[in-house]
Amino acid sequence: MTPFNKPYITEKDMLYNVDEVKNNQLCNEIIIEKRDKIYFGGLNELRAIAALGVVAHHIEQFKGMNGLYITNPNLSFLIHNLGKAGVDLFFVLSGFLITYLLLLEKENNFGRIDILKFYLRRVFRIWPLYYLIMFISFVVIPLLSNFYFFDNNMSLLNSIHNPDNYSFNTIALYLCFLPQFANVVIGASQSWSIGVEEQFYLIMPIMLSFFSKKAFFGFILLLLSIYFIPIYEIHQWFYAVTKFFRFMIIGVIGGYLYSYNLKTISNLTKSKYPYFLIVILIISLSFFIVFENNLNRYVLGVLFLFLILFTVNSSNKLVFKNKLMSYLGKLSYGIYMYHTFVLFLIFPLANKYFLEKEGNTIPYTLFLYLASYSVTILISIVSYEWFESKFIRFKDLKYKVK
Repeated sequence: MTPFNKPYITEKDMLYNVDEVKNNQLCNEIIIEKRDKIYFGGLNELRAIAALGVVAHHIEQFKGMNGLYITNPNLSFLIHNLGKAGVDLFFVLSGFLITYLLLLEKENNFGRIDILKFYLRRVFRIWPLYYLIMFISFVVIPLLSNFYFFDNNMSLLNSIHNPDNYSFNTIALYLCFLPQFANVVIGASQSWSIGVEEQFYLIMPIMLSFFSKKAFFGFILLLLSIYFIPIYEIHQWFYAVTKFFRFMIIGVIGGYLYSYNLKTISNLTKSKYPYFLIVILIISLSFFIVFENNLNRYVLGVLFLFLILFTVNSSNKLVFKNKLMSYLGKLSYGIYMYHTFVLFLIFPLANKYFLEKEGNTIPYTLFLYLASYSVTILISIVSYEWFESKFIRFKDLKYKVK
């Protein structure tokens, strides 16, 4: 038995030990979907909630271009926070999963991680849709902006027709997965978080390959401590380069502890009452500013990790699971990447046919939300089933972990 106290699921396990694996409480809802593939039940639902929350946040941002803002301060804070919290949840989740899966691979391959295969798996999952969105943002959207129904949306057009947004420097930063250092480009602005994750994926397998168990954990704690170094120059430089890694590091710590202390964590997360408390705390911090500055966001990040640890424990029957939300979670990458393009299409139509004629913001808001969510999900389904899935199957077949 490995230090993970969990058998790695192989093709042989699938043929002979499926029932044993499924009934093992320490498997924590690891469900076998395909050969040699590990899937944690309940996490897709979290992905769906995060992606849908980001969409709501950006819908309200687009409404703000017309001077339409939510007047209730708590609701306004919630909608504004949905975008940040959704991305932070993605970050924590990514850090947790990547760390756990890489450590599992290292344990089952005599201390070795196939770094090249890891990079290629990421390439075939992330790059096809990412570069499709880049093509849409830098080519399709500027061409479509010449149509007549965009004429009355000057704030949108000013952003699209800003030459700095289509300079060589801006395009290069987006194409090299460094959009967080570039201008905001309609259709591609959300990709900054994908760039952060790709940068993180670049260094994680290297660190896990060459650091021992204790050295790796010490290095992660060192990274966290640098955020609190009082030397301004060091802190500012480090913060500018890695400021979003901190949420992924929260997930890394969780993945590390989960890998080497599975039995203890399983016992701690099987009760439904702490899970219920965590959900209440997350909702409360989403509505109200309890802590000053960014501390509210950091506390939410830690709570997200606790939420993930409870979610992957199949013994906890209170964990939210839903087939529709699970499927939307599979589409979450598409929902996240396509929704700003959809808003670019929906926003002028809503302005022309609902805001200008009706003068009532309720039909306008309902149309924006219903049309944006419906069209985004529809495009994401088509994209996943007929575009992304082809690369996913190739990745799983050609570069699967042995």
